Formats: sequence, structure tokens, C-alpha cells
Amino acid sequence: MADCGPMTRTTLRSLFLGTHVSIRGGLALSIERGETLGCGSIQIFSHSSRTWAVPALTEAEVNAFVSRHQKSSVGPVLMHASYLVNTATSDPEKRKKSAAALEEDWILANRLGVYGLVLHPGSAAGQSDAAAIRLSAEMIRDTVDREKGGSTLLLLENTAGGGRTLGRDPGTMKQLVDRVDRPEKVGLCLDSCHLLASGAEIRNPRSYEEVLSAWTEAAGPGGIRAWHLNDALFERGSGRDRHAHIGKGSIGLWFFWTLLRDHRFTGIPMVLETPKTDDIREDRLNLGILERLSRQETFWPEDPEIVDCLAELETVA
Repeated sequence: MADCGPMTRTTLRSLFLGTHVSIRGGLALSIERGETLGCGSIQIFSHSSRTWAVPALTEAEVNAFVSRHQKSSVGPVLMHASYLVNTATSDPEKRKKSAAALEEDWILANRLGVYGLVLHPGSAAGQSDAAAIRLSAEMIRDTVDREKGGSTLLLLENTAGGGRTLGRDPGTMKQLVDRVDRPEKVGLCLDSCHLLASGAEIRNPRSYEEVLSAWTEAAGPGGIRAWHLNDALFERGSGRDRHAHIGKGSIGLWFFWTLLRDHRFTGIPMVLETPKTDDIREDRLNLGILERLSRQETFWPEDPEIVDCLAELETVA
């Protein structure tokens, strides 16, 4: 049986391939976890993604993370904002909480010097898209304007399409990006599962190019600056944000092989958000599949190493 971990950590690092890692035990330990897996990039939460409060980190804790990262082989770090933030809400209390939580995450992301803060824009429920886009753009613009000194980007993530979420299609995302009008600070992070779930066909050459061209246009000058690499548990157009292991869902391997060869996205972080337990074998296997795909000149899903990785995923998932 083939070794189902990444064969060459150099490949993961040169492509900035990585995964979401835990901050259990302290933020600095997330860097060590990324190194253990050979990651070229990682993603973290600064705190529980389903609580409002952002913990107040001491200067010592911030410095420990920054120092550990500077000495590390791990490249760009993404930080994901709280899922509770809804930049489009018109409810006064929820809007106040969302603005405060987003500002705290943004300030912390800049203190840590991470590459990007990933944000789900929110939901237009109860109002028109136009009204929601106006409110969302206002909060995003106010947030980035409060902390201009850092190099961190605010990355708006496309959504799976359920519940009238903003960012479910390139048209509404373009309206939001244009209204924010901060290309030096605001770009996009695309999620492959969300693309398929929202109805985009990304599994053949013609439609892949149509979809990615539309999203590149939506990003504007700020650009597509990061990817979340996830297969999809449900079929195209499901509207359901449920991730699957690479090659074990409805997207399949061809999309990921194609994306890894797409020069438009060379040099940007691409991180997994695939299902996991405490066993890091799941991350090793998913990264191993991506690493092998990246080395193929011609798409070859029957590669014995990939087949073995997929089979082993069955035993740990």
C-alpha cells in the first residue's frame, strides 16, 4: 500500500496548501500543528466560532504567535471570523453585536499579522438584497477603515446559497464588493463546496471557466485571494453547507486537479475545511490527495497512491 501522507512537504509549501487547525492550548500551538502536517498555509479561529466574545489576548500571547510564525515554515495564515456576525442585519441589537465582534476580530487579525480575516457577509433575510448590500458594505467599510496600518486583508467568502445569504452568486457579491470600494483591503475567499451547493457547475472545463471567470470579475481589483478546498456532501444546488473529504463527495477529483493548475490562483493560500476528528490522519490523507493531484500533468484519478488515500479515508472518517 502507498504512503498516504503528502509525499513532499516542499510541494505543500510552494503551493501554500494547508488546513484549518486547532488553537487548543494557545494560538502559537496552531503553527506547530501546521508544521507537523507540512502545511504551506493554515487557518484558525481566534476563539469559538459560535460565541460573540473575542478573548483579550495579552501582548505576550500575541508576540508568542508572531515569533513562532516568523520562525516557521508555515506561510500565510487565515483567521476565520465568528459565524454569528451578520453584516447585513437591520436589527439594531444584532447589528451592534456584529459590528463589535467584527471590529475586535479585525483588530486582533492585524495584531497577529495574519494574511487574511475570512468573513461570511451575512443574510438578507427580511429585506431586499439592495438594502442588505448597503448595510453590509457600510459595516465592512467602517471596519477596515478603523485599522489601516496593518497588512491583513478582509476576505469575503461565497456562501452555499441557503437562507438568502449574501455572496451566494457572483452578481450579488460584485454589488457588495463594488459598494465597499476598498480593493486594497477587501478581496474574496472562494469555497469549492459552497460553489457547488449554490448551483455553480464546476465539474467540466467549459462551465469551470465560466464560473471562475464570473467570480474573478466579482472580486474586482481586490481579487480572489484565498481558497477553501472542500468536497460537497450533497448534490449541486442543494444550498447546504456540508463539507466532504476530497474525492469523496459530489465535486470529485477533476475540479481540484484543475484548480491546482490554474495560474490565476498561484501563490495564494488554499486550506482544507474537511471533516475531522482528533486523528490528524484525515488531514494527512486529504493533503496527500491534493499533493499528488498537483504533480499530475494529465488527470489520472486511478493513480494507486490516490486510490489508497481514498480507501484509507474510509477507515478514519
